[in-house]
Amino acid sequence: MRRVLLLGLVLSAFVSNAQYKLDFKVDGLKDTTVYLLKYLGDKLYYADTTEAKGGKASFSKPDYPGGVYAFYTGEGYFEFIMSDQDKVVSIETSTENFIKYMNVKKSEENKVFYQYVKFIGDMKPKSMKIVEERDQLDPKKDKKKIQELNDQLTQMDKEVKQFQKDLVKKHEGKLVSKILKMSIDIQVPEGLNDTLKGEYLREHFWDNTDLKDPRLARSPVFGNKVEFYFQKMMHQIPDTIVRHASKMVDQIKDSTDMMKFVLNYVHVNYETSNIMGMDAVYVKMSKKYYCPPNENKAWWYPEENLTDRCEKATAWENLIIDATAPNLRLADTTEKNWIDVHKIPNKHKVMIFWDPDCGHCKKELPKLKKLYTELKEKNVDIEFIGIGTNLENEKWVEFIKEKELPWINISDFPDANKNAGKYVYEMGVTDYQSLNFRKTYDIFSTPQIYLLNKDNVIIGKRLDANNLARILERRLDITIDYKEEPKEDKKEKPVDH
Repeated sequence: MRRVLLLGLVLSAFVSNAQYKLDFKVDGLKDTTVYLLKYLGDKLYYADTTEAKGGKASFSKPDYPGGVYAFYTGEGYFEFIMSDQDKVVSIETSTENFIKYMNVKKSEENKVFYQYVKFIGDMKPKSMKIVEERDQLDPKKDKKKIQELNDQLTQMDKEVKQFQKDLVKKHEGKLVSKILKMSIDIQVPEGLNDTLKGEYLREHFWDNTDLKDPRLARSPVFGNKVEFYFQKMMHQIPDTIVRHASKMVDQIKDSTDMMKFVLNYVHVNYETSNIMGMDAVYVKMSKKYYCPPNENKAWWYPEENLTDRCEKATAWENLIIDATAPNLRLADTTEKNWIDVHKIPNKHKVMIFWDPDCGHCKKELPKLKKLYTELKEKNVDIEFIGIGTNLENEKWVEFIKEKELPWINISDFPDANKNAGKYVYEMGVTDYQSLNFRKTYDIFSTPQIYLLNKDNVIIGKRLDANNLARILERRLDITIDYKEEPKEDKKEKPVDH
């Protein structure tokens, strides 16, 4: 009895560490190189390659991370489930129609998966036929028939959802069950108004997703859910996004593809967002998950990239909406009169970083001048401060005189940079933050325009004349005649704050 028990334990250990064996037989497949692709979110990446002969192809490795994979012929592909609980997969099909001729010989996960795929495949043409019939009817004359067809569609939707729920419940514990469960709608309690419904859905959006199972990140369902959550479910307000993103990330296991996918998604989408103020998400998420020396979650990041990111986040931290703008003390065109931006007394200030050699600046400055003139004529308590970014000032001064730029114009100049100590310590007219204003304000391109309030807090950034006018209209409750049709390629969209 004891020997049998020991043998059973040995066999159990052998099976749990068994090699993955994937066999595919595809009628009509030519002798060619075929590929194993794996999902991360909704994107496919190469995982393995082999040669197909006589329509047969096999893959074998000690380990394939669990998730949704694809068998790719070079011309088309079909998906299947890879699970550490189901390491032997045998599938037969045909290039004529992968799904129609799909026959899962071995793999309980994939038998369930294709049971679902074929059910959905059967229901889709039926629903499309009903939709086509409904769309040909006259909404006024055929109300009764249209209602009948809508009822049929509603009933079919219920059947699909029930079929999905039944599969999930019946095969609980399988990876395929967890993947299908992610698509099940969250049930909202009755009696909630639209606002409360939205809040409930945001708070419970991930209830049907096991965020502690990294295999789910390797499926298009997860990738689509992340996209929908952040783009459709979320109020596009930095603090709201950071709060919900943090709640999600804190449930995910460290050093997993799921952690990598979610943090990368937030990083890419909000660092480059075209909505003003979203760089605050990049800053706050970086500070929380990338930059703590002994607790950062970015296990995949090379150390030098991590250092660059954290330096960038630190620099941007002072430039986000609601931050106090770094002060600048710079000289006017005489190089003798020094202006302290924070001490300019107006209720609003507009900082314009520009370069006389910048083509876009040459187009934007006349527009800003037109807006400035109108604001002054309306007695708006505002001042513009033009800050030249050229290292040499001759062209800058010449451009100011030629275009008669009426606002305060300041910059550094060669002697102040060459003998910084003299101006900082001996004369006390400036500081290193001001002389290094290009780095202080992360001036990588021009023009860059910031709007400050009376307390020198940033309330708008990376604007153009048109966006600036629209924000001031809303903030000051005035009508500004200056108008310009917004261009489709604007990189920043103004938002009320």
